[in-house]
Amino acid sequence: MSTVVKIDEIDATILKTLLAESRTSFTDLAKKCNITVGAVRMRYKRLWKVGIINGEVTLINPHCLGYRHIVDLGIITETENEKEITDFIESKPYVSQVVTHLGRYNFLGKVALRDLNKLLHIIEDLESNPKIKHVDTLIWAEAVNLEFPTNLVIKPLPAETTIKNQRPPLTDIDESPIELDEIDRKIAVIVSKRARIPFRQIAEELGISTKTVIQRYKKLREKILTKSSVTLDLTKLGYKAMADLYIKVSNRSKLTDIYNQLLKIPNLIVIIRLFGNYDLYAAIALEDFDKMFEVSEQISKINGLEKPDICLTPMLPAWPLNLFPALLETDVMPKYWLSKKNSE
Repeated sequence: MSTVVKIDEIDATILKTLLAESRTSFTDLAKKCNITVGAVRMRYKRLWKVGIINGEVTLINPHCLGYRHIVDLGIITETENEKEITDFIESKPYVSQVVTHLGRYNFLGKVALRDLNKLLHIIEDLESNPKIKHVDTLIWAEAVNLEFPTNLVIKPLPAETTIKNQRPPLTDIDESPIELDEIDRKIAVIVSKRARIPFRQIAEELGISTKTVIQRYKKLREKILTKSSVTLDLTKLGYKAMADLYIKVSNRSKLTDIYNQLLKIPNLIVIIRLFGNYDLYAAIALEDFDKMFEVSEQISKINGLEKPDICLTPMLPAWPLNLFPALLETDVMPKYWLSKKNSE
């Protein structure tokens, strides 16, 4: 069981800043915290050592790689069949991140598709197993700008009073694919897993100039590299579970207003607009079960929402999730993504 780690306001400020932009320099952090660069470096190393920080990632826009459709598959079966169905689902090359769900679905799996017409074949393939009762599809309207780190309360800092990253869910997303040459791809692969790596070190690994790396990185950040962040073990900050909310609205013309009202709920850290049985998915980090009652009360005050389906799941081992770096690989396409080759 994870132990909560005590931190002070300076630690919390460092975490908040690096969640928003992991490449923030120690110099800038020192100025913001009014301490020395050496003190920032020591605190940063400690946050790694105690396990609060457990990664440095740059999130990927899959649309720009030609994967225009991200779909969650909600799979329903009988409880006694779960072990057999787990093996069956994991044998499928197009399904990734199979997780046991505690709500309506026994499992959730994710697929990335270039062509949505292939989804019907996937559903038919899964439902060919007589022990799978039904497969629901939750299609993401977009796969970028889904995380809201400023909403995460990191004590002893207070909750944010202004929702700085509020945005309407109907914003057009640039889904046009871009061409990556081998150098672009290698840079993107490296920073997707090591977001704070010095540009000089990337240059040495690839045998190119530091100036070239910086120029290419800046260009990649315009479209394909969407957010640079550290990942956190939220259990170390006192969060014990995640509330997954599947939400249907009574009037979709009010979707923007509902979306923005949901973002006022502290610790609502993910929100995704969906097509399918639900209109929105939201994830809220919970310190204890009592917080769920507070969340339910806040949601009940939002006009235009039908009663959401809520399920509690174990806290994620690292957040934000780094979902799409495997799509950058060209030499060996991971088994769990539906590639262009096996979707044709």
